[in-house]
Amino acid sequence: MSIQLFFLLGIIIIGIYLSITAIDLRKGFQAFFLFQPLPTYFELLPRRLPSQYKRFLSKNDPFFMKLTPNLQRSFGSRLMNFLDYKDFQTREGLRLTTEMKLVISSAAVRITFGLRNYEFSLFHTIIIFPDEYYSNYSQQLVKGETSATGVIIFSWNDLKYGNSIPNDSINLGYHEFAHALFFEHLMEPYNNSFKDHYREWLRFVKYNHKLEEAVDKHIFRDYAATNEMEFFAVALENFFERPDHFKEGLPQLYSLMSEMLNQDLVSK
Repeated sequence: MSIQLFFLLGIIIIGIYLSITAIDLRKGFQAFFLFQPLPTYFELLPRRLPSQYKRFLSKNDPFFMKLTPNLQRSFGSRLMNFLDYKDFQTREGLRLTTEMKLVISSAAVRITFGLRNYEFSLFHTIIIFPDEYYSNYSQQLVKGETSATGVIIFSWNDLKYGNSIPNDSINLGYHEFAHALFFEHLMEPYNNSFKDHYREWLRFVKYNHKLEEAVDKHIFRDYAATNEMEFFAVALENFFERPDHFKEGLPQLYSLMSEMLNQDLVSK
C-alpha cells in the first residue's frame, strides 16, 4: 500500500469516526469557514458519559430525560468536563459521594445549557457542608455562598430539599450557580452575548419596578426584593422550576431571561 493511499485511508477513517462521535459537526465546520461563532453544542471530541451516571440522570433529572439523544450527549460531555475541573470538598465529617457531585454538577450544566461558555472557569472549588453553617463573611448561619474568589458552598440537606420539590421555586443549586453565572460573565473585561442580554434585563427590572411587582403579585418569594443580584438568582430558580407561572406573571421579563440563557422551558 502506497503512503498516499495509507494517508487517504487514515483521513477517511478519522472522518467517519468524527461524523459518528462529534456533535453538530456540519454546523461547526460551516461556522469555522464562515468566520462565525461556533454553534452552541458543537464538540469535536465530546466526552462519554459513564453508564452509571446516565442511569442516575435518567432516573433523577427530568431536564436530561426530555433532551434529544444528541443533546443528551452534549449534556453528558459538559457534565464530565465540569466534574473533572472542579475540586469537590466536604466539611464537618461529611463523606463525599458520587450523588453529591452529580446533583451539583447537573444543576450547573442545566442553567448554562443554552450557552457556549458553560465551564464556570472562574470557579475552581465546591465545598459541601452537611447542613446550614456559620459564614465568616456574613457573620450568620447560611445555606450557601458564592464567592468571586472562585469558591461555591452548599448545605447538602438544603440542596436535597430544594431538589425534592421540583416546582416550589426554591432550589439552592440554581440559586448559587445564578450568582456564579453573574460573576463568570459580568466580571469579564470584554462584552459577550450574556452580558449584553443581562444589561437589557437589568434595565427593564430597574426602570419598571419589577422587584416590587414580582413580590407584590406573589410571583417570586419576598427574598427576591433584597437587591438586583438576589432578584436575578430567585428569577432563575423560577425560570427552571415554574416557567409557566413566571411567564404568565411577568411575560416580558421571562422573555428577556429566555434570550439571556438561550433556553425556553415553557410547555407548548
